[in-house]
Amino acid sequence: MREAFFERFMINQQKLVAYATDTATNEILYMTQAAATLYGFEDVRDTYGKKCYELIQGLDDVCPFCTNSKLKPGRPYQWEHYNRKLQMWFDITDILVMFEGKNCRLEIARDVTAQKEKFDRVSNRLTMEETLVECIQTLSGEADVNAAVNRFLEIIGHFYAADRAYIFEYNTKHIKNTFEWCSSDVPHQIGVLQEIPIEYIRDWNHKFELDGEFFISSLDKDLVIDSPDYRILKAQGIKSLAAAPLKKNGRIIGFLGVDNPVESTEDLSLLRSVCSFVLEEMERRRLIQDLELFSYTDLLTGLQNRNCYIKMLDRFSNQTLRSLGVIYIDINGMKKINDSNGHEYGDRVIKRVADILKLRVGCDAYRVGGDEFTVLCVDIEEQDFHVLTEKLIRDFQKNKEYDVSIGHTWKEGNVSVEEEILKADDLMYAEKQQYYHAILQGDRRARTGIATELLEDIADHRFEVYYQPQICLKTGRIIGAEALVRKKNKRGSLILPDHFIPHYERERVICHLDLFVFQTVCADWQKWKRQGMETHISSNFSRVTLMAPDIVMQIKEICREYEVPADKITIEVTESISKLEPQQLIDLMGQFAAEGFSVSLDDFGSKYSNLSILATLEFSEIKFDKSLVDKLSSDVKSRIIMKNTMRICRELPMTRSLAEGIETKEQLKLLYKYHCDYGQGYYFARPMSAEEFFELIKKEDMLGEAVLIRPDPCVQEKRE
Repeated sequence: MREAFFERFMINQQKLVAYATDTATNEILYMTQAAATLYGFEDVRDTYGKKCYELIQGLDDVCPFCTNSKLKPGRPYQWEHYNRKLQMWFDITDILVMFEGKNCRLEIARDVTAQKEKFDRVSNRLTMEETLVECIQTLSGEADVNAAVNRFLEIIGHFYAADRAYIFEYNTKHIKNTFEWCSSDVPHQIGVLQEIPIEYIRDWNHKFELDGEFFISSLDKDLVIDSPDYRILKAQGIKSLAAAPLKKNGRIIGFLGVDNPVESTEDLSLLRSVCSFVLEEMERRRLIQDLELFSYTDLLTGLQNRNCYIKMLDRFSNQTLRSLGVIYIDINGMKKINDSNGHEYGDRVIKRVADILKLRVGCDAYRVGGDEFTVLCVDIEEQDFHVLTEKLIRDFQKNKEYDVSIGHTWKEGNVSVEEEILKADDLMYAEKQQYYHAILQGDRRARTGIATELLEDIADHRFEVYYQPQICLKTGRIIGAEALVRKKNKRGSLILPDHFIPHYERERVICHLDLFVFQTVCADWQKWKRQGMETHISSNFSRVTLMAPDIVMQIKEICREYEVPADKITIEVTESISKLEPQQLIDLMGQFAAEGFSVSLDDFGSKYSNLSILATLEFSEIKFDKSLVDKLSSDVKSRIIMKNTMRICRELPMTRSLAEGIETKEQLKLLYKYHCDYGQGYYFARPMSAEEFFELIKKEDMLGEAVLIRPDPCVQEKRE
């Protein structure tokens, strides 16, 4: 008993990790206190009877590396094993012994984790020459400079077995940590090591000048306690460090350092050698940053440029925006400003606009064209956005040297960035029409360009208004006409609308032509009235024109000037009008209705047709496009669509139907069969001059019957 007591006492004092297991059942028969403690047991007796593979290895079944089959009496078996449960390395000796008639495995384990890690670190560590080559290859081979420098610091950190490797760069009065690598258990410091007064490392710079690289083996021994550099390093838990200067043209511009190195501290030649390569990469990084800055910055104004704008739009296309406010700004008469005052003066105007935007919106502003600017406000509240736009408008109104046109829109939920930008752009051009209108009235200096060219063409009588009669299909009588514009070239030949209307729409100057045509219509109507004839005229207005905030008032004033009743006018619009803001569109239609104007939905059935627009808005007339009428004779689907849409028109209150582009008797017969109310097209008459149209309606009035066609019994079959 005495011998057993002292043997166990000595074993426990030595903290020997040992245990015995039954080779047949794998149950633990004995364990030292040191082993029990290692595995989380205060009392060794709690370990007895447990399976060794569960308690020691944390497995559910017999260990695949079990040594039982390898044991022989009198021949110890020694092996090395990594215990995943404890995450420790052990040097193990197994001995086969007999206990109470059973074969038992006595296992004695020694913790060799520290030695193993040190051996692995030393054996795996590259030589200085190999590391230098790897550093150079990393810095030169990685396309991403930031990734290259970060990987380089990792290599340096591993070579010196350091906690942290980093680069500091100098400016005039401060130093800042620009790159950093940290080992897995070391917290990053780069976020707090910014804008440190360069005076704090004055002694370091002196050492750099005298010795180049240096090694601080102990903070407490090598630095003055309570000095600024001591306090900063101590706060980071740094006990030692090595650093080497980065020099350019003989001047120190930064340094490369490692914290708490434990390997190769006696030789800092690697740290010194790589500095020149690091310096080259830093210069390359600065060059790339400068190029990127130039690529995304407008050099005249300092605002973000069109490249940055497009990049931002791409980013937005992959995001879900809660809300978006868009402001579109254009300097009025920019070309005239340049022509009259010189481009240097024009540049100053552009910079003044940019300065206002910098003050109010900062990095949300972009110069997207010579005289155009866009502001994108992401996830902004509606009230805040309107306050911002009002401030901008007031800022620009204070200026007397130039003026701008501004369009702005805000939307919340399900935001399409492109659509909102288009709306703001349209609104800006709608406001710009007031500027052009002032030019037309002689109130402002004219701007050269497409708008001025159009205004000059109007003044030179290059445009003529033609009228295409519209026929009641039931009676054959003329009920009115659509006003169509034609343009004369310099030789006097007529140009069809398809050759100039799309161009004016793209340039957002169509408003001038729309209003010119309407004014001509009203003047012709007044002339006809004074000669005893009244009729109904339809006039086309583009979406951009209708976006002007006072467009209904402008139309009303023109009618009043020429004494044309509103009920004699139909405003023709296309489905693109639905791209207006919903409330703006509803208000616009309401204003037209309140003034007594009819509104016709033109080109229905062309390209695409959205039936929801018929459910949202009330139109006086649905005008079916020629492309749908053309197919009536040959295409069954077109006939089905036409017949059923005509039925919809009949069921909509106060909505008439009109088909344009009627050219054959068969088309007329089918349209009459489908209860189409009115029609126009070459089958009845081509567009004609105002004088010809007047003579036509005068003739019909005198005869009291249809003059273009007569009701044909074969056409007027029983309607469906």
